[in-house]
This record gives sequence, C-alpha cells and structure tokens, in this order.
Amino acid sequence: MEGVTHAWLGNYTSPVLTVLREMSDRISGDIIPPERRPSDSLTLLQPLIAAYDDQSFEDMKTAIFPSFFHGKCQQDGVDPPGCPNPDCPVVCGTPGSMVHFYSKLRFIVYNQTRHILEQLAKPGSKTYQQVERTVLERSSNSRRTLRYMRRDILSTFDTERLEELSSFTTRTTDAQTNLKNILGEAGPLLEQACGGTGTGVTNGLPDCSWEGPMKEFILSYP
Repeated sequence: MEGVTHAWLGNYTSPVLTVLREMSDRISGDIIPPERRPSDSLTLLQPLIAAYDDQSFEDMKTAIFPSFFHGKCQQDGVDPPGCPNPDCPVVCGTPGSMVHFYSKLRFIVYNQTRHILEQLAKPGSKTYQQVERTVLERSSNSRRTLRYMRRDILSTFDTERLEELSSFTTRTTDAQTNLKNILGEAGPLLEQACGGTGTGVTNGLPDCSWEGPMKEFILSYP
C-alpha cells in the first residue's frame, strides 16, 4: 500500500514545514547578522530538507510495512471477522487491520517522522555538518578573516590581532553552540506541531491524527 505511505507523508508536510521554519527562523535571527541573512531562512536547512525528501518515503514505508503491519490475517485458511476490512482485530497487512489499530498506526508514523528529523539534525551527521558550514560562512567571513589573522599573527605577534582572533574564535564557538541547541529542538517542535507540549506529553497527537479521512482512504483499498 504505497499510497498509504504517500498519504501519511502528505499529511505531515505542514507539521514538518512548521518545524523547519521555526528552526531556520531562529538560526537566521539568533546567529546570522542582519546583512547576511537569506531572504528565505529555509535555504539554511536545504541539505536537511533534501535528505528528508530523499529518505522519508522508504523509511516510512518500512516502519509501517513490514515492521508492524505484515502478512495475511487468515487463521487456518479463513479470514477472521472484519478481515480484510472494515475492522480486523488481527495485526496483518490489510486495510481493516490498519483501521482497527489506527491509534497504533498514527504513533508509528509520528515516531518515524520524529526519528528521521532528529537523525538529520544530529551533530556529526552529514546533513548537520553541511548546515553548520553554511551557517558559519554566513555568520562571519570566517575563511578570509582567519587567513588574514594567521598571517598577521605569525609575522608580528600583534596583541591586538591576537585579541581579534580570540573574539572571532568565541563568535564561532557561540554560533556552533546555538546551532546545536536549535537543531536539537527538532523532536520537541514536532511534538508541539502535533498538539503535544514539547516536553514529552503528546496529548494523543490531536493535530496529527487525521483519523476520519485516513480511515476512509485506507478502506478504499480492497
């Protein structure tokens, strides 16, 4: 049921965009000087966005099928009542099973969405390093400044230049720390976007349920 996977990813487009926008706006506003901010802050997270678009479908499909829903519902060659639809009390790969276990299904989808965002925003990941490089380049003219300072310090040991280098290093460290803190909020921000508190209390994810239309869509499959 690839269509079900596509439908879930479509549902999560808005919550995920809310998370990305919140983080990118904070990065732009808190780390980057006004004159170096991009017109659209989301461009700062382009590596992360591209990786999410590339990985999310296969990862979500696997999380739903076969990690939880899988196989046939038949017992001794007979479908249990409600199977394959509209309401099958056996965990299997039918529409009725997904409808019956919908409360579990929507948490599977939420947890997978949160997992991939957190992994892409994790320090040391390829996407994190790419975002960090972009942010540091915008937060200061780092390469040119560092080359200039190194040459000057090595030749003159100028105290003023040493103080300037120390200040530059501090700004870079502050930017790295702020970026780590902001991207570390990916999970809690998604929880908030889905109706939770952002502190581990999901409240049942009321804003990421889509129960009525999703059940109807799932049951459109034979």
